[in-house]
Amino acid sequence: MQYATPPNEQEVSLLRKVISLSFASLMILPFAALTQTPPAPTTDRVGFPEGYATQFARWFVYDRPDTKQVRTIYANDIADTVTEPTQNNYPYGSVLVMETWTALQDAQGNPVLDANGRYQKNPAATPTIFVMKKDRGLGEAYGPNRTGEWEYVAYRPDGTYQTTPQNSAGCAICHRVANQAVDWVFRSNLHFVNNGEGPTAEGVIYNYRFIPRELRVRAGSFVTFHNNDEIEHTISDDVAGGGNSGRMRGGKSLTLRFDSPGEFNFHCDIHPSMRGKIIVE
Repeated sequence: MQYATPPNEQEVSLLRKVISLSFASLMILPFAALTQTPPAPTTDRVGFPEGYATQFARWFVYDRPDTKQVRTIYANDIADTVTEPTQNNYPYGSVLVMETWTALQDAQGNPVLDANGRYQKNPAATPTIFVMKKDRGLGEAYGPNRTGEWEYVAYRPDGTYQTTPQNSAGCAICHRVANQAVDWVFRSNLHFVNNGEGPTAEGVIYNYRFIPRELRVRAGSFVTFHNNDEIEHTISDDVAGGGNSGRMRGGKSLTLRFDSPGEFNFHCDIHPSMRGKIIVE
C-alpha cells in the first residue's frame, strides 16, 4: 500500500491493529479447522450384539504387547461365510466384534503368562466391546473417512456406550489403515491363515516393527515370533550365512530355540530398517 501523503499517528495505529487482526485470523482459522469433530453417524445403526460370545463364531485371540491387552474377535454367521479369497467383500449384514480385556499383570506391570505363554484376561477389569457392521448404505456419514459400508460403535458389557456413534469417526479413521483389499478389516489372516491363533507374548511383528525390540531369555528357551502385519516379513540373522525364516505371510508364526548364551541380532530382509535383538542368558 502506498500513501499519497505520510500517514498520521492515528492512521499508523489503526493500520497496526488491522495487520494484527489479520495475522490472528490466519492463526486461528486453521486451528479451528483442526479441532472440529470429524463427521460421524448421529444414530446407532450397529446395535449391541446380544449373546455374541456364544452365538457368534470365535475367529481368533491375540495379545497386544504394546497395550497389554487380550483381544478376541467374533464373527456373526454372515461374516463367518467369508473365506481368504473373498475377504475383499464381506456380505451385507456382516458383524465383527472385538472383545478387549486388560491383561492380568504383576506388581511391576508385566503381563502374567499362562502355561502356553499367552496373556490372561484380568478378571477384575471390564472389557470393551468394539463392534463393526456392514450393511447397504452405511458409512456415508463418515465423509472423507468412510471405510466402505461399515459403521462402528463401542459398548460396555451391559450394552451402554463406551464410544457413541457420534464419536466413532476415530474408529473409521483407524480402519482406513487396513485398506480396501481386505474390506477394511484388521488381522483377518489370523483367522484365514493361522487357524484362529494370535501371537504369543514373546515376539510380535507389528506395523513394520519387532516388538519388543530387545528380548532377554534364558538358555534353552523357545521364542515364538508372530507376523501381525498384513504383509510379508522375514527374520534373518545379521551374521552372514546365519538362519533365515524365509518370507512369513501375515498371520504366520515361527518358533526358535536358543540353547547357548549370547546375542542374536536380526533384521527383515524385505524391510532392512526393521531390526531386533535377543539376549540369551
